[in-house]
Amino acid sequence: MEKIMQGALSANAASLGLNWIYNLPYLERLEKKEDLLFQKADPAKYKRARKAVLAYPSADVGDVSLQGEILKWLYKALKDNPELSREEYKDLVYENIQPGGPYRGWVESYGQKLIFNRTIEKMELDRKPLPMNDDQLVGFIPWIATKALGLSNDKAWDLAQAFTDNEEYRHFYDVFDRMIDDFADHSVEDALRRSLEHVPKQYGFKLNVALNGETPKDILKVVSTGCAIGYALPLIYSILKFTDGFEDAVRMNTRFGGASSDRGTLIGALYAFKEDVPESFIEKTKLDAE
Repeated sequence: MEKIMQGALSANAASLGLNWIYNLPYLERLEKKEDLLFQKADPAKYKRARKAVLAYPSADVGDVSLQGEILKWLYKALKDNPELSREEYKDLVYENIQPGGPYRGWVESYGQKLIFNRTIEKMELDRKPLPMNDDQLVGFIPWIATKALGLSNDKAWDLAQAFTDNEEYRHFYDVFDRMIDDFADHSVEDALRRSLEHVPKQYGFKLNVALNGETPKDILKVVSTGCAIGYALPLIYSILKFTDGFEDAVRMNTRFGGASSDRGTLIGALYAFKEDVPESFIEKTKLDAE
């Protein structure tokens, strides 16, 4: 399996046991007692954290979030058929997450909308389909899959529109490509700073806070640890700037909490272009689609 897939999936899996805990002080205290990575979700920890959503209570160590599963499904489908269409991508996800389908786990809003829209189509109901306007990072899944297989960003964006009409995703595909190119001759921090010339204007302030703060937590003055890309991308910039290597970045990402698994997918994918993915991470992660 391509290194970018190993990086994306292992960083996702590493955080899943504490995913959607929105209590940074609690996670900081917990880290003093035990390793935060590759934990099995513990309801008692979610209860003690208070601000938390236990979305994957039955997940085992090495499992990934729904977005991680979608990445597995899409990668395999594109490897078999690089011409996979947007409608076929929708069908692929629907067949897995529909009631009675093989996927057993949390289904986020974009998945719920897909189920609703496919249902009214199949039943020919007189209902308007729900808009697919996701901003929860799932729009980066096609970029990771197509990058792993040497396909174009235009292909990635065409597939991403199965779930989103937010063109910020497409813009950041090119930003990340430039960043990856810069990894060859620049430090991660320099590559991040050089990328600021190309990011959408509305991200300029937050990304500058991420890169110019004195501590990684300074970014929390302007964003939360929630799922939306307007929060996640500045936080990812801060994590990458203030860490030294793949494992360090995944640890800090997990410690921040919130949407840590889905953020980790993008962090791991990007870092895979800079250095090797730790073998211990790969060994602990369920990399293949079930």
